[in-house]
Amino acid sequence: MKIIRPILLFPVLLGCFSAMAQTLTPPPNITNHFEYDAWKQQFVTPQDVEPAHPVLPIDTTNSGNERGGSATCSCWITPDASYTTINNSNGWNAGGFSSSDDGSYGPIALSFNFYLYGTNYTSAYININGNVSFNNYFGIFSSTGFPVSTYTMVAPFWADVDLGGSGVNNNKVQYKSTPTALYVNWTNVGYFSQQTDKLNSFQVIITDGVDPVVPNGANVSFCYGDMQWTTGAASNGVNGFGGTPASVGANKGDGTNYIQFGRFDHAGTDYDGPFGVNDGVSFLDNKYFTFSTSVSTGNVPPVITGQSVCDSLIACTGQQTQLSVDFLSPEPDQITTPSSTAPTLSNYTVIDSVAGLNAHITTQFTPTMADTGYHVVTFQGTDNGNPVMTSTLTIIIHVLPSPQIDPGSLLVCDNDSAVDMLTVLGGSPTTGGVWTAPDGSSHSNLFIPGTDVDGDYIYVVGGGGQCAATGTATMTNVPHADAGGDTTLAYCSWDYPDALFPHLTGTPQSGGAWLDPNGVAFDGQIDPATSTPGNYLYIVTPPTPCPNDTASIAIAIPPAVYAGTDSSIVICRDASPFSMRSKLGGQVDTTGTWVNTLGVTVPDLFDPATGVIGVYTYTVPAILPCPDQFAVLTINLDELPIAGIDSSLVICANGGDYPLFPLLGGGPNVGGHWLDPLGAPMDGTLDPSLELSGDYTYVVYGPGTCVHLTDTALVNVHIDPLAVISFTADPDSGCNPLQVLFTNTTDSIYVGNSCVWDLGDGTPAFSNCGSFTHTYQDPGWYHVKLQMTTPQGCTNQLIVPGAVLVDPAPLATFVWTPNPGTPGNSNIVFTATDPHAVDFQWTIATDDFQSGQQVAHAFTDQIGGEYPVCLAVKDRYGCVDTLCDSVAVIIPSLYTPLAFTPDGNGVNDIFKPYSADIVANDYEMRIFDRWGELVFDTKDPNAGWDGKGRNGAILPTGVYVWRITYRPVYTADKTDQFGTITLLK
Repeated sequence: MKIIRPILLFPVLLGCFSAMAQTLTPPPNITNHFEYDAWKQQFVTPQDVEPAHPVLPIDTTNSGNERGGSATCSCWITPDASYTTINNSNGWNAGGFSSSDDGSYGPIALSFNFYLYGTNYTSAYININGNVSFNNYFGIFSSTGFPVSTYTMVAPFWADVDLGGSGVNNNKVQYKSTPTALYVNWTNVGYFSQQTDKLNSFQVIITDGVDPVVPNGANVSFCYGDMQWTTGAASNGVNGFGGTPASVGANKGDGTNYIQFGRFDHAGTDYDGPFGVNDGVSFLDNKYFTFSTSVSTGNVPPVITGQSVCDSLIACTGQQTQLSVDFLSPEPDQITTPSSTAPTLSNYTVIDSVAGLNAHITTQFTPTMADTGYHVVTFQGTDNGNPVMTSTLTIIIHVLPSPQIDPGSLLVCDNDSAVDMLTVLGGSPTTGGVWTAPDGSSHSNLFIPGTDVDGDYIYVVGGGGQCAATGTATMTNVPHADAGGDTTLAYCSWDYPDALFPHLTGTPQSGGAWLDPNGVAFDGQIDPATSTPGNYLYIVTPPTPCPNDTASIAIAIPPAVYAGTDSSIVICRDASPFSMRSKLGGQVDTTGTWVNTLGVTVPDLFDPATGVIGVYTYTVPAILPCPDQFAVLTINLDELPIAGIDSSLVICANGGDYPLFPLLGGGPNVGGHWLDPLGAPMDGTLDPSLELSGDYTYVVYGPGTCVHLTDTALVNVHIDPLAVISFTADPDSGCNPLQVLFTNTTDSIYVGNSCVWDLGDGTPAFSNCGSFTHTYQDPGWYHVKLQMTTPQGCTNQLIVPGAVLVDPAPLATFVWTPNPGTPGNSNIVFTATDPHAVDFQWTIATDDFQSGQQVAHAFTDQIGGEYPVCLAVKDRYGCVDTLCDSVAVIIPSLYTPLAFTPDGNGVNDIFKPYSADIVANDYEMRIFDRWGELVFDTKDPNAGWDGKGRNGAILPTGVYVWRITYRPVYTADKTDQFGTITLLK
């Protein structure tokens, strides 16, 4: 629920708001939080609500300044029982009614003077929206950047906080006032409207400037936990971001004195300074700002935003210590340069220093016994403003001596039992200390060989002072000996020499020594042909303190059997039976058995007449552990020759190449030889157009070992002849359309089946074995085809290319040049263009008769006109055509009258030149009086002068000069003509 005080409680704000602020001011008739909530909803942008984020706890383990060792300085002070928790239901009522949205709490009386840029304040208001104000309370939920002349406040995070959301430990605002300081914590607070999917935690402390809770003379501290949102929905935010950004800083309200650390409107850690673009809110996570508002100045000193040690530190000799400090430049475009000094520490070093808007410095030292005592370390951040300002942080270092324990070291076998490392250290170290492994992790006093790593194990135990006693036990694992596990092996006497080491089980170590069964050292490689059976030993000797290890291999070497060597034979089917064992190589043991390719046992005697070719395996059983021995005999049989069964073939002479082998029956052998009817060799493919009718013989010879055997078969072939085709076409040429008589002149012995004609002009093919006529409509060169099938069914065809030539009828077309004729160029040449005409007769201008494909005629060039020209043509076949056309001769001319009488009687009222064969677009006529003044001008060839001047009145009687510019047709240049015209009244 959103609540804010009535407008009558904002008298300070009314005259100072910008246009934006005025739109966020509630009307004066609002008297309770229900009305206020309804008013504020008008500013909300509709949006989807994200699921709630988990609440991140505030780190309370370091609520103050820790001293000693590698201490850090935490700004967050966790509220305890001394704090007041403001009741969200009725506590925010400074404006007259309670509001857990934009309400305020107070006034709170301060027991000290808070100095804000020249003014002391002794009371303050806590405003829900992330700020503490003075003189007045503020419920404004959309922040502005600083400076602004309206609000007097310190604002750790001025944004639209809404405490009305749900969630355990959410939306707490707590404060505590002491004689020197005011503490205010906003813990896990949500945003408008009652959203807790994202939460912020932040804190502000204001002091009298002396309270050390804000160190180094500063009087304001901002501290941040986890920051997750920036903007409420009434400030145009969507899911906690965008819209009006949140502001961080302090403002006096006079438009001059202020400090701003930035404005934030989105997620992320990006930051480019107090006055750059809006920044990511996660930049604030776990940061703090301490600064002073005690001095009014145009330049604010750099702000300390982080330090690893607050004000003092105990350092122990021999232990490395690092210190770090961060500074922020609060003005735009300023650079802060960090520095540090420690004049009394012997090895104090700056290891990292970065100047900039966000400056950082890290230092390091390792105290020696000579550094025992107190030292002052100073950090400074100096800006480049005008005037130059510096912030200083002073830390007191107390160096104490560290008692030492004598170090020790021990080698252990990596399979030994656990070792108490206290027994490794020198002297008698006190028990109860803490051990640290080489990787920095915690460790017990027991070192587990083979599990724990080699290295220095640090023992630290209190020695009555603030610096602990330290000792180092250096532990080293020595690998134990591993000769592997015992095993047994068996070799046949014919096996190759073999290395024994790979046969050891487990993970034996290399480099050991071997002993044979007689206790004699050897190289670890056994030769079954010469070695003795028995136990062979492998011995590995490790470094001290680990013992030797031994492994045993029991080896047996029985004798082997012999099945002979592999062999293969090829024999003819007519060979005598034989012993397969006799075909193997070597002295073969006779105790074996034969199996064929299918694994079936067969006898040793093989009969070629009935036997099957293939692989036969002879196996002799061996004495274990030697494997059985086998040999392979591959038998191939050359088959008896087969030429097949006789056949016959009837084929036409144009039947194409025909293979004879497929005609043979009975599965003949391939690769035989063919003989034609005359006994000449041939390739077995019949070409009926070349070969003879008769018997063709196929001869097959026996393969390989059967070469002494042959077989033959016959194919009887009969070849039918083709028709010898001829025909005539009469006439065979002419002009279109052309009628032709076709006559089939083929010998009648071939006629008796079909005669199919294709006349070549696209008409459908048809059958006719006699004579017929056909008319060709279009010019062209026509190929004629006649296809005939004999009574025996053999088909042949005759194609006569260009059997008929049809020329197009002549056309009396012609061209002439020049076209048109012009003055000085009126001798025109005429050319007939039809390539098929052979006779040309011309009639030119009705009285000039000429012959030939090209003629000429000279026309008059004084008077233009159109002249008739006719052409009659004839081709080689006597076909004729005639064409007449008109030929133009253009003679440009211009005629002008000498006088005109513009008296309005309709007779000779207009001076208008007469022109012929000129270009209208390039015409202009101008009239001048006797003094050379232009009185009339036109570019229209059809317009004339009516005697009027430019004022519209008829000009006086007199002689006037005309100038006409024009371009004759078919010329590129213009012509100027001058003359006079007399105007009479």
